[in-house]
Amino acid sequence: MTQPTETTLRARLDELMQAGVRADMATLDTIYHEDIEVMDLSIDGRLMTLQKQDFMAMLQETFRDKTPEDHLWFNLHRLTVSGHRGHVLISRKIPVGGPKMMIDLSIDFVFEDGRWQVTREVNFSRPDAAAA
Repeated sequence: MTQPTETTLRARLDELMQAGVRADMATLDTIYHEDIEVMDLSIDGRLMTLQKQDFMAMLQETFRDKTPEDHLWFNLHRLTVSGHRGHVLISRKIPVGGPKMMIDLSIDFVFEDGRWQVTREVNFSRPDAAAA
């Protein structure tokens, strides 16, 4: 049985990134909690808030006809576990929000039903300085 440790959270994060860029809806369905809330704050201050099914549909559309390996770059700033709660702060270069964008993500996890699940994701989109 999986335990709520930093090692298992990191493995779940890797699984999340792989499933996301491949639009693997079956795997994402097990990773995203039923009550997930996803907030995306763009560079111009617009806030978009989505629930599970709408967010999954957006990911499926975003990664249609994309090469997954092109979107696996990340910089993991921090990963912490406290009991059955986990948090990840990560930067990624993914096509959500437009081309050549950096997405900074704050992701809250809960260890429930024997697995880590995402309960909240807050995304900040900004231009990728390296691509400018």
